Amino acid sequence: MQSAAINTCLRKTIKNPRIYGYLRRALLAAQFVARSPDEPDFRAFKGLKKSAGGLVVDIGANGGQSAVAFAVHCPGFRILSFEPNPQLWPDLDFIKGMLGARFDFHKIGLADREGMLPLYVPCIGGLPVTTRASLSAAAAAEQAEALARETGQKGSVAEQSVEIGVFDALGLRPDAVKIDVEGRELGVLKGMRETLRESAPVLMVENNPTADACQAFLSDFGYRFFLWDGNERRFHEAPPGSARNWFALPSSRMEDFPVEKGRA
Repeated sequence: MQSAAINTCLRKTIKNPRIYGYLRRALLAAQFVARSPDEPDFRAFKGLKKSAGGLVVDIGANGGQSAVAFAVHCPGFRILSFEPNPQLWPDLDFIKGMLGARFDFHKIGLADREGMLPLYVPCIGGLPVTTRASLSAAAAAEQAEALARETGQKGSVAEQSVEIGVFDALGLRPDAVKIDVEGRELGVLKGMRETLRESAPVLMVENNPTADACQAFLSDFGYRFFLWDGNERRFHEAPPGSARNWFALPSSRMEDFPVEKGRA
């Protein structure tokens, strides 16, 4: 059974947030031990060449599933996650204990300016579904509705304030960055201008209605845009369509990856 189906089952049956968290962590630990994370697009990073820093960044860490996928598919790289939701920090502490010194996380969200912003958390039957939280009220409401249909329980949205920072202010030089912030991706990218110019990291971005604006912004930095074909194990230059994620590759790293012939 895929973890998505398992998580749906947990949401239908578990009402205690602490027990729900324990079971979710156990699922991630099992995936790590089996070297089989439930994040198939991360296999694209197997070709990533390591710079002196050897850093991959996970923006929108949620419960640590992307950090586990990076750990499996990018051996030897350090992993740094960002997550502003305090309800998820115990999960990331667990991931830190499991992955050791190569993993760390910052307890902030990212955008193009510093400050405090409201974080919206979908709830089902009183259970906060923290992995679906968003800085967008509309996105959180959509998630609550989807979860209500999925579980047959009443959905709602809770609100709390979280700290927001700017990526460029941290002086990091990553080789790859994953961004999944439920519709706030463009703001994150605008706060990475210096990083995009100086480090040209490979980007994996969650596909949503902001994709066109994000790609228009990244085009000015020389990026080209691809989808990962897990069957062929190569990139295809194509619009996002209905894919779960899309990738942005800079010209300086294009030769590191299998790319569809005649398209790049």
